Amino acid sequence: MIPRLHPPESRLLDHVAGGTDAAARALMECHLAMCDACAARIAGLSQAGGVLLARQRPLAAPPDLFNRILAQVDQEPPPPAELPFTRALAPYLTADFNRGWRGALAAGFRFLELRPELPKGVGFFLARMAPGRPFPEHLHQGTEELVVLAGGFEDGGERMEAGDWSTMAAATCHAPRALDREECWVVARTEADIRFKGWRGLIQRLA
Repeated sequence: MIPRLHPPESRLLDHVAGGTDAAARALMECHLAMCDACAARIAGLSQAGGVLLARQRPLAAPPDLFNRILAQVDQEPPPPAELPFTRALAPYLTADFNRGWRGALAAGFRFLELRPELPKGVGFFLARMAPGRPFPEHLHQGTEELVVLAGGFEDGGERMEAGDWSTMAAATCHAPRALDREECWVVARTEADIRFKGWRGLIQRLA
């Protein structure tokens, strides 16, 4: 499968080098699970690092490492069946997947905050939008990156579908609308809050 929209080369390099936070890594893994082209590119970029690693002197692993890994796996909740791809997100989902969802002053839109350890100001969210529903016009105060997990949306004449990667720069103002045929699921990493326009913005400022 090859989506139409992909992360920039700099993001792929950061992923290979391990220079990203947990949200950025999970976001990239969601895209790679649905994009054969970027997965192949990551494999190619990783080869040079693998050669360098192979030349390093091996270090002895702690004797309890395997048991610690098994214990961590046992603690992770099983991914909910509703999601089209969940392995990268599973560590950040609670056992009760139906709890914690919130609205955003818009009918048909719900979001769930995922809570890996992140730098200050960075957020990580799973969101779902009902078929055909618009999301209110809003302003991005920082960069937002997202991956469409299922369904899709239209935004300023551009159509995004499963696997597509989107980057919204700070100061971008838009109002995306879910496609008609099915519910739209996205996972997003944000570097600042959004600000709604109109009466929603007034309520947001007063809250």
